[in-house]
Amino acid sequence: MNSEEQKTCPAVCNSEKQEGFARRFVKYEPTAWSPDTFITHTAPIQKSKEWIEARIRELKEEVRAMLGSTIDSVEMVNLIDTIEHLGIGYHFKSDIYDALSHLHDAKLVNCDLHHVATRFRLLRQHGFNASSDVFLNFKDDQGNFAENITNDPKGLLSLYNAGYLATPGEEILVDAISFARGHLLLMLHDLRSPLKKQVLRALKMPLHKLLVRVEARFYIEEYDEEENRNEILLELAKLDFNTCQTLHLEEMKTLSLWWKNLNIGENLKYGRERLLEVYMLWSFGQYFEADQYSRARKMIAKLYALLTVVDDTFDVHGTYEECKLLNEAIQRWDEKAVNLLPMYLRNLCHQFIKTVNSFDDELEPSEKYRLPYIIKSTQILIDGYMQEVEWRVSGYVPSFYERKKPALDEHVGFLVVGFPLLGTPGELITKEVFQWLYTFPDVTMDCMRIVRYIDDVIGHERETKSGQGPTTFECYKIEHKLTNEETTAKFQSFCEDAWKRVNHACLHPADVPMTVFEILVNQCRQMETFYVYFNDAFNKPSNIKKISSLLLLEPFAL
Repeated sequence: MNSEEQKTCPAVCNSEKQEGFARRFVKYEPTAWSPDTFITHTAPIQKSKEWIEARIRELKEEVRAMLGSTIDSVEMVNLIDTIEHLGIGYHFKSDIYDALSHLHDAKLVNCDLHHVATRFRLLRQHGFNASSDVFLNFKDDQGNFAENITNDPKGLLSLYNAGYLATPGEEILVDAISFARGHLLLMLHDLRSPLKKQVLRALKMPLHKLLVRVEARFYIEEYDEEENRNEILLELAKLDFNTCQTLHLEEMKTLSLWWKNLNIGENLKYGRERLLEVYMLWSFGQYFEADQYSRARKMIAKLYALLTVVDDTFDVHGTYEECKLLNEAIQRWDEKAVNLLPMYLRNLCHQFIKTVNSFDDELEPSEKYRLPYIIKSTQILIDGYMQEVEWRVSGYVPSFYERKKPALDEHVGFLVVGFPLLGTPGELITKEVFQWLYTFPDVTMDCMRIVRYIDDVIGHERETKSGQGPTTFECYKIEHKLTNEETTAKFQSFCEDAWKRVNHACLHPADVPMTVFEILVNQCRQMETFYVYFNDAFNKPSNIKKISSLLLLEPFAL
C-alpha cells in the first residue's frame, strides 16, 4: 500500500477486526446441468459423420456460387444478412468481405429503409466506415424521422438494429434507436411471427449485442417458418449447427470428467459450481466455430471454473488470514507456499496453479511466450481480491475511483480480454498481436468496462446482501448521492459510451487482424447476452437451462 493510500484508508490488519471477520455462507443456485449430464449424454445419430461432412462441402460450394453470381445489391444484402443470421457467415468471410467491398464502393440507389439500414449495419460490422448520413433521407424538413416509415415494421427493425453500430457523436443513430423502438412497441400486437419473434428479441437485446450462436439457434427455427426460405441455406445452417454442437458436447464431456476428478465442488461446498456456465459464457461465447478454437475453449473453461471458486473464497468464505495466505501462495506461484495453507484450500490452490501451468504443455514452442503474461495478470487479479477483503475487514468504504481500480486494472483487463487468445492458433494470433494487446489499447479497456459495468449493475444487490462489502455500484451511488435507478442509468450510459468507442475502434483497426476485434466484441456480447438478456444467468443458472439444452443437447432434426 503506498503512502497516498495510507492517508485515505484506515489500518486493515488490526487483530480486533480480523477476529470479527467470521465465515459467511451464501446459498447459490445449482448449476443448470450437472457434469454427469454431459458425461452420460448420447446424441442421436441422424446421419453418418462422413455423409454430413460431404454434404456440408457441397452446400458451401453452392452458397459461394450464390455469393459470386448475385449482382443485384438488394439481393446481395439480403443474402449476406440471412447467411449471418443463420450463424454460417464464418464459412464465407472472404466472400462476404469482397461482396461488401463492392457494396461500400457502389453508389446507394435503393432508398428502401430495410435495405439501407441492413446494408449500413453489415458494412460497419465488417469494419467498413459507412456513413450514417444515409439516414438523412428518412428525415423530414424539421429534422425528425418521417412519418411515412412508421408503418414499415421490417424497415424499423433494421433501423433499430443499425442504430447500435453508432460511434461517439452520431446523434442521428441515437435518435434512430429511440424512434424505431417506440414505433415497434406500438405495432407489436399487429405483427405476425416470425417477424414478431424477431422484433421481441431485438427489443430485449439488439442484434449487434447478442451472441451469434444464440441468434442462430432462434433464427434457424424462425427461418424454417418462412415461405420464401432458401432451402440450401437452411440445410447448411442445420447441418453446421449440429456439427458444432457435437464438438461442443465432446468438449463439455472432457471438461466434466476433468472437473469431477478434481473433486473441487464436493470438497468446497461454499463455492459455485459453474463449469457449464463458464463454458457457455466465456468459451463458445468467444468463438463457437469448428475445432480450431477447441483448445482455447477448454483452457478458458478450466481457468474460470477454478477462478470462480477462488473468487468465492475471498468474497464469502475465507477468514482474513486464510485469504492473505491464499493470495501470498498465488503471488509466489510455487508448491511450497501451497503447503502453508489450511488443508481445505490446499487442493484448490494446488489445482489452480497446476492447471494454469499445464497450459504450457498444450502450447506450441512458438506460443509459449504467452503464458507468463497470463500468470502475471492472474496474480494481479487475485491481489485485487485481497484488496477488497482488506476494505471489508476494516469497514472502509472506498471512493468510486478506489473501488473500481482493482476491477478495471489494466492487467485484469488483459486477463479477461486477453486470456481467450492464449489457446488461439498461432497462425491467427502472432506474438506481435499478443504484445500489442499487452500495451492495453483503449479498445481492450473499453471492452473491460462493458464487462465490469454490466456485472456491477446486475450483481450489486446480490453481492451487497451476501456481505461482500460495498460494490462499485454502491460506492458510486453513495459518492454521488443517487438512487438505485439513477445509478443504474449512469452505469448503463457508461456501457453505451464504451460500446460506441468499441464500434469506432472496429472501423479503424490497428495493425492486428480483424479476428482480434471480433473476439473483443464477443467479450461484450457475452455479458450482454448472459447477464442482461438471460438475467444474471451465471448466478441464476435456471435462466439458461433451456437455452443451454438447445445449444448443447438438442440438435436440429434433419
